[in-house]
Amino acid sequence: MPLIRRLEGWLFAPADPRRLAGLRIGLCSLLAARISRPLYSSLAGQPRALFRPISFMHLLHSMPSKPVTIVVQVCGVAAAVLAAAGLRSRITLPVAWACGVFLNGMATSTGKVVHNDVLLLLALVPLLAAPTGDAWSIDAIRRPSAPVSMRHGWPVRTAMIVVAGGYFFTGFNKLVFSGPAWVTSGNLRWVLYAASDARARPVWAAVFIADRPWLAHLVAGATLLLEIGFPLVLLRPRLGWLVVPGAVLLHASIWATLHLDYSAWAVTAIVVFVPWPAVVDAIKVRRALPPVRSASRPLPWRGR
Repeated sequence: MPLIRRLEGWLFAPADPRRLAGLRIGLCSLLAARISRPLYSSLAGQPRALFRPISFMHLLHSMPSKPVTIVVQVCGVAAAVLAAAGLRSRITLPVAWACGVFLNGMATSTGKVVHNDVLLLLALVPLLAAPTGDAWSIDAIRRPSAPVSMRHGWPVRTAMIVVAGGYFFTGFNKLVFSGPAWVTSGNLRWVLYAASDARARPVWAAVFIADRPWLAHLVAGATLLLEIGFPLVLLRPRLGWLVVPGAVLLHASIWATLHLDYSAWAVTAIVVFVPWPAVVDAIKVRRALPPVRSASRPLPWRGR
């Protein structure tokens, strides 16, 4: 079982507690922003005939009322902000996550599965039972610095697996149901045309790509290659400086052409894969360097 041992050695290797803290701060801040949107209050109190529950939402007979929804939002935002600050994160983080799951369940109970926030919520799961408050937190101010430990490593790497898996299975799904035709056919072109036609004004970016078959095939192929190849970041971390910006560009292009907001996916990928302790240390070193002074007097002219 050498492969399994290598996997266990990588997954449970010790890590800097600041890396885990960086995930806590970034993901909880993003969660607070996402669940504070007015989307949920607009869904509250919809007629029962429009309620299409999935999963745990079957426990409800109709869409939650507006007062209940607002209470959940307020509690969720407050808990997420406190968790990001590192105040009782063992309690506040799970509370914020539970509120986010409930509100996301409302969004997916309207007849269409909405997965814009799924990656964020899944990436937070490993942090629910992790010591996320051991560094860069209010709780850690009066405590001695936490040593590098396995407890801080496995949540980060598990979150990395979750994010990489989210992209991989998105691409894998395309291959299973469409195969190579997802790239070689006119599928993407017609999707872009349909998205543009549904708007009052043509979407320039969508029409520009759709009008050029070679460009549509190139975009489709690059998208599929990025999604299928995302897990390579787990084997070669340096590829993250190429793959993660590629994912950000992918979601930016989706917004520009289809007007679909997958910014939560992009930010989640950045938060999970950027080595925040190295970034912070580099900033500290740069600030500590003395300023470069130019020569006060010009060099003498070496003429005749």
